[in-house]
Amino acid sequence: MYDFNIAGNRLSGVIPWNMSKLTSMKRKNDGEQLFYNLPVTTKRQERYYGVRHSKMVTIVLSLNFLTGEIPEEIVSLGQLVNLNLSWNYLSGEIPHKIGSMQSLESLDLSRNKLSGEIPLSISNLTYLAWLDLSYNNLSGRLPPGSQLDTLYDNNPYMYKGNKGLCGSPLQRNCSGDNNATKLDNSDQERSAHVPGPMFFHLGLGSGFVVGVWVVLCTMLFKKTWRIAYFRLFDEVYDKLYVFVVVNCAKLARKTPQLIEKLG
Repeated sequence: MYDFNIAGNRLSGVIPWNMSKLTSMKRKNDGEQLFYNLPVTTKRQERYYGVRHSKMVTIVLSLNFLTGEIPEEIVSLGQLVNLNLSWNYLSGEIPHKIGSMQSLESLDLSRNKLSGEIPLSISNLTYLAWLDLSYNNLSGRLPPGSQLDTLYDNNPYMYKGNKGLCGSPLQRNCSGDNNATKLDNSDQERSAHVPGPMFFHLGLGSGFVVGVWVVLCTMLFKKTWRIAYFRLFDEVYDKLYVFVVVNCAKLARKTPQLIEKLG
């Protein structure tokens, strides 16, 4: 089987795990040509593959009522080119090893209830030309990769409807980035709102400390300055001592007189 298309049949239930036993989708393409027109819905377009096209392997289960998880076994279909499971009620996570489906050119998982993070291995799908994961419940940081960025440029709605997704190229930063940004902004705001008097006192205190150290260091290494300093200190001390003694003597003489007048 090279084209498994049962889209729009109101099917319900889960995707059978033994779908991985579709051997023609696992075997390497041998180049055999198709001799009839084969309609295939891929990249939201219906295309017809005829005599000039090699075997096409595609699974289209869109527009049904399928539930449950995408079976992990589906990743063994290494020759699958188109996988369309959109417009169902699939839940759970995208298979972590989806990157092993190296032949995938179109992957449409939109309009489901898928949750969790987008597997990093999806960046390994080097032939991928169309990706649509819109309108699910996916969360976490987007996987890095230049090819995914190119796909986003071609289809900027491929992540739409997943409010939990973050990171480039979306305009939504992840929580760690927000915290770092908030911390930087708060530091800037605090530095911007430091009051002017605080700057004045900080400058005055630091200037006083620097000045004292300059004087002490100069006196320590220059003898003439040290002698001059102590001489100045002695003169100031003598004058202060004389001033205190004289004023105390005057006060002692005047005290009895004041007492007599008051008496």
